[in-house]
Amino acid sequence: TICRHFLLPYLERFHKEHPEIKLRIMNRTTPELCDMLKAGDIDLGLVNLPIEESEIEVRKCMGVHDIFVCGDSFVHELNKPLSLDEIVHFPLILLEKKSNSRQFVERWFQTKGVSLAPEIELGSHELLLEFAKINLGFACVIREFSQDYLQGGLLYEIPLVNPIPPRSIGY
Repeated sequence: TICRHFLLPYLERFHKEHPEIKLRIMNRTTPELCDMLKAGDIDLGLVNLPIEESEIEVRKCMGVHDIFVCGDSFVHELNKPLSLDEIVHFPLILLEKKSNSRQFVERWFQTKGVSLAPEIELGSHELLLEFAKINLGFACVIREFSQDYLQGGLLYEIPLVNPIPPRSIGY
């Protein structure tokens, strides 16, 4: 997701300006990238923050907001902001447990005394959007990376009484 929505424009420009330089690019989860950095297998990782790795130097590069979205079958539920207790009674679509984004959202819900129990766990942000679009439930996605769906009326942001705090993407 970070690669597609954040890195791709920079890669395109860099490649045009420096076609002679070859990069080796790998797509992994944040925890996997942190392990690879510590092992010296890679020089740089674009990751979802926060990370708890004291031996890795981190710099923020973009703020992001985790939100819940739904398809048109659930629009009637959006007449008022939903509490966290209310949202967990809907079918939830989340990233797989090992993803840093999922862990961040899950920890935040737990600080509010609410546990998440998704019906569907997926490995990509794009699949979250697509599953929500066909009305399989409420998907937790990154607002900044979901604009095509939101602005195109394919998905609707679910207002929350207590919005999830913003976080960052970093390197």
